[in-house]
Amino acid sequence: MARTRDQSKFNRCRESLLEVGEKLFLNSSFNCVGLNDILKQAEIPKGSFYHYFESKEDFGLQVIEHYHRGNTEALQALLSDTSLSPYQQLKAFYENNISHYSEIGYCQGCLMANLSQEIADVNEKLRCKIASLSKQTVDQVATCIEKMENNELNLGHLRPCEAAQILMNSWQGAIMKMKLEKSREALDVFMKFFFTR
Repeated sequence: MARTRDQSKFNRCRESLLEVGEKLFLNSSFNCVGLNDILKQAEIPKGSFYHYFESKEDFGLQVIEHYHRGNTEALQALLSDTSLSPYQQLKAFYENNISHYSEIGYCQGCLMANLSQEIADVNEKLRCKIASLSKQTVDQVATCIEKMENNELNLGHLRPCEAAQILMNSWQGAIMKMKLEKSREALDVFMKFFFTR
């Protein structure tokens, strides 16, 4: 008689692997992290990996979704806070991220941006996943911008979808400079440009 799978335990182990993968990819890179590193950190027996994921590529795709889900939920929570204006909602989102980077010494950066730099030219599945999820974030930001008063972000000459792209592209660039310099200066300049009125 076949044993039935303990779904709760399976889900806990899978979640643990995703959290470990996210941490390792942020602190190193997709290509430098091996399966043994992941299993050792997650304290899951060697050989168990393929019970949860088809391949390292599949694992990478799931880690990207896991990371994106956390960011999307944080953004959506702020965008649902009716005690804040749309301008204040978006400003709080970036301020919260700056506080996080401050706590960890202005390192790691954004997993999506890190991986896009590393694998965009060599892994089409990962590239497409990152591009698709990044567009979802831009769409969330664009929806917020649509509700703002005219030109609150100094981007009034652009359509909301274009303004959202500029905002997110600038944010990713600021994060890259933050990592390079181990300093919050680029993040402060970003905030000064878009959120000073």
